[in-house]
Amino acid sequence: MAESRKRGATAEERLAALQRDRDRLRRERLLRQIAGPRWHRMARIVPVLFRLEGKILAHVLRAERAAVVEALKQDGVFALDTAMRLAHGFGFLAVQEIQVYLTGPEPLDRLVRQGLIDPSPHPDTTLVRPWPGPTRLLACIVEVLPPSRRTERGYQVVSSERLGRELIGAVGPRADLFALYERAEGRAPGPAGP
Repeated sequence: MAESRKRGATAEERLAALQRDRDRLRRERLLRQIAGPRWHRMARIVPVLFRLEGKILAHVLRAERAAVVEALKQDGVFALDTAMRLAHGFGFLAVQEIQVYLTGPEPLDRLVRQGLIDPSPHPDTTLVRPWPGPTRLLACIVEVLPPSRRTERGYQVVSSERLGRELIGAVGPRADLFALYERAEGRAPGPAGP
């Protein structure tokens, strides 16, 4: 009976946990200090979680990323890293997957018929993966498309404000990525500023 009881943490284990917590708080405080006013701008943003906006469908790409993006040009609103790349020519995520809002699955069916994506949905719908895997199309099926703008090349991408909210929702308060977003969107002070 005594063996089935869970034993409490030893003094050494409690001290180690306390030290880990203090180290984490010290790192977080340092990040806030380094980010300066940018941290406060990030903290005021209400995040948008792309994965929770609607029903997520993932499909592995069979064609080049650019061909799939072009095939979806008239159907949806591109989000997150895809929106950043289409609007500014560079993104903030290492993996160049496609994130798009659609109002129905019909465009995906068309891409399957054209041989641009796999016919069966991919089980992994994790937005930002720390592990390798196939390049995917992540489609969020929503009733109403989010606020958007048109790029010079005619792509519909989420609005500037929405892009910032999606960034924070996807990666959390990352001052380095938020600085990249602010500079690209023309929302940040120049290099001499915070």
